[in-house]
Amino acid sequence: MSSQATTFKQELSKPAAGGLFLLLWAVAIVAWSLSHLATNPHVGASIVDVGIVAASLGFAALFLGTVSALRSAAVLAVIAVVLFLVGDLLHVTVLVYLLRILAPFLALLTPIFKLSDSIRIFN
Repeated sequence: MSSQATTFKQELSKPAAGGLFLLLWAVAIVAWSLSHLATNPHVGASIVDVGIVAASLGFAALFLGTVSALRSAAVLAVIAVVLFLVGDLLHVTVLVYLLRILAPFLALLTPIFKLSDSIRIFN
């Protein structure tokens, strides 16, 4: 017998993931469409960056298996939005461009991690 307790992780259903994908991409498209209305160009850039984070989280939601993984991704998305706001409004260009590359890259890694989790090489 193992003394380690087992925890049940609630699975993320495919319809919920698909709906979240559509919702977040709609938010991203609206943000990208309305960003030119901002009078301050740095605020407009922040709106575009929020769209980038929303689209990245929407894409990643399709490949996340559990609700806790989605919650972790959403927490990282909120942190990214805060860092984007700090970078855009305080003119930290390096941080903004790093996040603009990193957010979609991490979202593109989720299908690779899901596929590699199902492949057994040494077992």
